[in-house]
Amino acid sequence: MSWRTVVITKPAKLELRLNYMVVRSIDRVEKISLTELGALVIETLQVSITGALISALLAQEIRIIICDEHHDPQGEILPYYGCHDCSRKIQMQMGWQETTKKILWQEIVRQKIMNQRKTLEYFCPDATDAVARLAKYETQVEIGDATHREGLAAKEYFPALLGKEFTRAAETAQNAALNYGYQIIISIFSREIKIAGYLTEWGIFHDSQHNHFNLSSDLMEPWRPVVDAFIREKEWEQFAVEEKHMMQRLVTQEVTFRGQKQSVPNAIRMYVNSVFQALNHDDISQVHFFNHEL
Repeated sequence: MSWRTVVITKPAKLELRLNYMVVRSIDRVEKISLTELGALVIETLQVSITGALISALLAQEIRIIICDEHHDPQGEILPYYGCHDCSRKIQMQMGWQETTKKILWQEIVRQKIMNQRKTLEYFCPDATDAVARLAKYETQVEIGDATHREGLAAKEYFPALLGKEFTRAAETAQNAALNYGYQIIISIFSREIKIAGYLTEWGIFHDSQHNHFNLSSDLMEPWRPVVDAFIREKEWEQFAVEEKHMMQRLVTQEVTFRGQKQSVPNAIRMYVNSVFQALNHDDISQVHFFNHEL
């Protein structure tokens, strides 16, 4: 499966011709085979796209991400039907056992804190106190994270990694980059969940009636430190178009999954499928997480 991401930043018309996406702009015409395409990001509002191309992209399970006037991801177009037996899988999803979901959430939070600790150890070797506290929280995560170790870990982690003055609420270029990176990752999760035939709205922990991606939000948590590490490696004086293009490198990175190097999207797909196997069979041992190596 190809994971080439094409970002449209200038006024253009997008159309389909012989399984190629044709991009017509003022000064050039480009052809891109759909077999090479993993995602299409439309960053400008000055784009027209034909219905035939949209249909072909959906049929080949290629993500279409639409950005707003600030070039921030606003939404994406997903196929209604990701597989041939969606109805059966949604019925199974509605029947997932509460205890199994809580145990899974415990493991997800534990993995997230472990990956935060690894990130901190790599970038901030002198932050021994914060690392020690994260290691402690990692062992204290209870079923359903009843004692909120995830939140306590975040309070230690971000100031140690990004500076004592750092807060997630601040309107800074660094926070904008974090949010953009998280959106890239969550869009991959949403795609894989839909392709597998399940509902993104029905989470195992997140349950906001206003969030269409509760399950995506749940499953992506251990992957947030991948974005954090990417952000930590650069100084963020601004977050404009150039920086957003650079963020697309997130999906070309490789991680270790079950002893083998995989692209981020491939590893996410295998992880998501292992989660569904675990939930459908009430067997958390079937879940496989990636190894966060720095």
